[in-house]
Amino acid sequence: MQERLKAFAGDYDAEADKQAYASDGLRSINHPLVFAFVGDESLEALRAVYELNEAKWNNSRGVVYLHVYTDQTLSRDNVFGIRMPAPSADRKTSRKELHRQFHEDSLRLAEFNRVVRRMSNRIAEFGSMYASFQQMNMAVVTMTHDPCSVLLQEVTLLLKTVLRESFKQIQIDLYGLIREKQDNGDFAYAASSTVAFMRELDVYQSRGYSYSAPLQVTEDQIRLPVEHANAPLFDLVYLLSDKNERGLFVDGSMETNYEIICGMCLLKNRKAAGDNDPLQEGYNNQHFKQHIVPAGVQGNVYSTAGYSKVKRPNRAIALTVLHHLTQAAIGKLKEQGAADRRTIMELWQLDAASIDRRTEALVPESGKLEDMNALLFSTVSFDELKRLTLAEAEQLMYGRHAGDFFREHFTAQAGRLLERLDVDREVREAAERRIVNDPRYGLYCAYAWTSEKEDAVVYQELRKWMKETEKQLEDSRLQLEHWLQEPVDMQPFRRVPMMKKSTLKHFSRFFFENVYGKRLELLLLETKLALLRRYEAAFAGLHETVRPKVEQLFALERQIREASRQSVSEANDYLGRNISEYYETVVADIVKELQAKRGEAFLFEERFVGNVAGHLEDGPTRLLERLIEVCGKEIFIYEPFRQSFEDELIRRANVTVRYDDKDRVLSKERLYRDLYDTLKEQATVHVEVYNYTHKHRYEEHYFFGDSESEFIRYAFAVDTGNRPYKLGCVHENKNSGIERLGIMGGFRIEDLLVYRNGKKYYDSYRANGYQFHAIEPDEP
Repeated sequence: MQERLKAFAGDYDAEADKQAYASDGLRSINHPLVFAFVGDESLEALRAVYELNEAKWNNSRGVVYLHVYTDQTLSRDNVFGIRMPAPSADRKTSRKELHRQFHEDSLRLAEFNRVVRRMSNRIAEFGSMYASFQQMNMAVVTMTHDPCSVLLQEVTLLLKTVLRESFKQIQIDLYGLIREKQDNGDFAYAASSTVAFMRELDVYQSRGYSYSAPLQVTEDQIRLPVEHANAPLFDLVYLLSDKNERGLFVDGSMETNYEIICGMCLLKNRKAAGDNDPLQEGYNNQHFKQHIVPAGVQGNVYSTAGYSKVKRPNRAIALTVLHHLTQAAIGKLKEQGAADRRTIMELWQLDAASIDRRTEALVPESGKLEDMNALLFSTVSFDELKRLTLAEAEQLMYGRHAGDFFREHFTAQAGRLLERLDVDREVREAAERRIVNDPRYGLYCAYAWTSEKEDAVVYQELRKWMKETEKQLEDSRLQLEHWLQEPVDMQPFRRVPMMKKSTLKHFSRFFFENVYGKRLELLLLETKLALLRRYEAAFAGLHETVRPKVEQLFALERQIREASRQSVSEANDYLGRNISEYYETVVADIVKELQAKRGEAFLFEERFVGNVAGHLEDGPTRLLERLIEVCGKEIFIYEPFRQSFEDELIRRANVTVRYDDKDRVLSKERLYRDLYDTLKEQATVHVEVYNYTHKHRYEEHYFFGDSESEFIRYAFAVDTGNRPYKLGCVHENKNSGIERLGIMGGFRIEDLLVYRNGKKYYDSYRANGYQFHAIEPDEP
């Protein structure tokens, strides 16, 4: 159940983002862009970056991706793969051996060259998508601990050499992804591999770095050199860890790194659309490089970045709306349970008259008492009889025969008919037909109206009738007992003088008609009482039948509520503010509007939730699916779910404020300040530097959003003149949210905590025979 709720929230989030992006002005890049992902460990980054670009860039089809891998790759039209030999099983030499095999395998190198030329052709085919075709930007991405990272210079320079035949200028950046959080027990080896990568990187980035190797291989196996002289391999290197500057592992930090890669590529390669606003001060690559490499500083310097975005907390909204819709359905079911006594009893077709009719149908009619006159009685003189009580007279005349006859032909007959009466089925079918399946009433009515705990109306009525019947039965029994003690001579039957035998017959007829007539009345009352008890048991049985379904309904509501609460708590305090309160009113207003259009019981029509009991027949899953479907088709289509990020946030922030309580209204300025602080806080750079206040630290920050929006104007006004960093805005027609990208540069490899901590493992592994490098770098 929890997995389905998560999937629902995720689906809504994706669809809401899709709709929001559709209303955003799609981003365009100015120059052709090539991504090169090196190693199997970079497949996740490839997939994420590809999907982000597809969603946000309108000329994403012109972007080309290369994946150098040994196991799996991504299959897309604009993704090109080159498979490397599997790394050696001996981890001591796997990096070095992979490097050797790459250089010696002419067939693989020829294939690599063919793949790169196909990439170049693909770029040319989609050249019309770009504003300029003279320059190319290249983003190389690798995980620092991946064995394939040993091929970084070869892959980069081979790409650059072949693509330079089509482009005059190629700018190459490296994004080194560092995974410090290792859960598989390989932390020491991974740390050593990362240090090895960083030491090689320091070589590539030195001003005097040169390289020459015969890596261009034609189809005829003719080799040509790939050369690079006296310049760093990469224009800029961004090192991005899953640990932030404060030394914390933040959930989703690697996914944020993928957003950083896309954001940096856009920032450097964006097609501007008339940026005349001074707030939209663009990114200047040369300006950034100059500020992170001050004159006179020795050693290579590197960069990192941080990224934050705020948008509607769609997952929390989806689950909260689902919860309030479920509550609305349950509330309506409960509300329908508040019917008056008469209506409830009529639905069961139960009233005093109907019970009497049912009882009379079970007990033989009084006319059948005539049959008892055929019973033979013992010869006795009337003079002897008249001194006896009625009870004694019966015993003398009939012994047990009269009582046996009555029990067999009256009492037993009534018992058999009562036994054959399927009260349970009648009650159950009546409940299903008139209550459970009727949208005006529903499952909860059947539950509430049969609850002994709640002293339901049906029990009140049945027990009232039973009490009355028991009283009548007791009174009738006492009357009969008293009557049977009266003398025969006092009874008003016909006497025939001088004809004793006729008088006995008249007495006998009088006796059966009156005494057994009274016993028939008692049987009627007993049968009625038994029938009422059968109804009581039937209603109790029905309650036990519907109770599990109602409990499932309540359990489902609790699960949805908990999922909603958890999702809201996962949103930060600012973005999660008043989600439940605001969307409770939204759902209530939508339900009220639909009620006005379709009637009070519209929720239980087939178009909407439908028959709750039917959905719960095999558990709560079907009902959950129906509620989810109603949310998607009938609730999410309303205007509150299409608001811009800022409008939704402002409305939600003030939903709990009364109209006349203006002092509690959260002002836009306060909201914007909170939003500004949230974006700033979450844009902490993604690498831990040993001395993060080092004197050469340089930062730039950029908002991605509508530069005309009130928030962006507010953001540029905050701390004006006191900001220790450059601030710019990449203008976009953007309703989906606001993004902030922070860039920081000026640190050296030795300043990184991951390098300092990993160096001891690296040194120990090398001392134990591990060969990480194809060519050993000079000791620092």
